[in-house]
Amino acid sequence: MSEKDDDEKTGMFSVAEAVARARAKAQTQAAYLIQLAAKHPAAVGKMVKLEAQVVMVGRATESGFQVEDDGISRRHCCIERGAGGEFVLVDLGSTNGTWLNGNRVQEASLADGDKIQIGSNTVLKFSIQDALEEAYQKSIYESATRDGLTRVYNKKFFLDALEKEFAYCQRHGVPLSLVMFDVDHFKRVNDTWGHPAGDYVLRRLAERMQETVRTEDVLARYGGEEFAVLLRGEQEDRAVACAERCRRAVEQTDFVFEGTRLPVTISLGVATARADTFQSAAELVTAADRQLYRAKQGGRNRTCCAEAPAPWGG
Repeated sequence: MSEKDDDEKTGMFSVAEAVARARAKAQTQAAYLIQLAAKHPAAVGKMVKLEAQVVMVGRATESGFQVEDDGISRRHCCIERGAGGEFVLVDLGSTNGTWLNGNRVQEASLADGDKIQIGSNTVLKFSIQDALEEAYQKSIYESATRDGLTRVYNKKFFLDALEKEFAYCQRHGVPLSLVMFDVDHFKRVNDTWGHPAGDYVLRRLAERMQETVRTEDVLARYGGEEFAVLLRGEQEDRAVACAERCRRAVEQTDFVFEGTRLPVTISLGVATARADTFQSAAELVTAADRQLYRAKQGGRNRTCCAEAPAPWGG
C-alpha cells in the first residue's frame, strides 16, 4: 500500500468512503423543534418536524408549532429554511421577545442543540436527528402522555388539558363540553372471561372511539374502565350528538375474544361549561360524572345530560 493510500485511510474507511457515509447520514437527518419546558407539563416532549419552508411558532391555531402559553404572542417567531439548507430563527415582533441561548435576538442562525425561549415558561430545543433518534424521542413523549394499555391519552395529560381548555373557554367566552363514559358491567367481563378479556375490551373500545371522535377532541382513559372526551367550542346538543355516535359505535361493534363474542355497551354523561356555569374544571368533571351515574341508574347503554328531561339511547 502506498503512503498516499495510508494517508487517505481514516480508521476503517477511506476519506472517500467517510465522505459518502456522511452524505448518506445527512440525507436521513431532519430538523425538529422539541419542547423542553412548558406552562402545561403535558406539553413537555412535544416534537415537530420542520418540513415547511417557514414554520410559525405561537399561540395561533394555525401555527406550525402551537404553544398554549399566555406569555407568548399569537405569532411569536418563526423558523425559516434558507436556500442552502440552513435554519434561521426570526422574531415576529413579539411582545416579550425571542431568546436564543440566553440572548435576545431579532434574527439568528440555528445550530443543533440551540435553546429557544419564548415567554417565561416555554423553552424549545432545535435538534438535528435521524430516524432512530426521532423514534426514540417520540417514544419518550408517548410514554409520558399515553395510557400504556389503550394508547389514548392518560389521566395526567387529560387533567392538564382540561385545566388549559377550561381557562381558554372562560377567557374567550366559548363553551367547553365534557363527555364521561365507562363500560357497562365491566366487572362481569373480568369475572367471566378473565382479565385478558377485559384488557382486550378496553383496547378495542379505545380504537373504536378514536375512529369516532374528531381529531381535535381529547380522548383519554380517566381510570379503570372510565374514559373522557373533551370538546372545545361545542354546545351541549352537539356534545350529546357526539356521545350518541360513540354509544352507537360501541353497540354496533363486534367484541370477539378468543372466538367468544362479548356483550359490550357504554353509558355516557355530558356536561357543558359556559360563562359562570362552573367555578373550576373540577366542577365540570363532577357534573359530567353525575350524568354518567344517572345513565347507569337509568338502565345503562344510554346518554344523560343536565338539560335533558329524559336520557337518550337504551
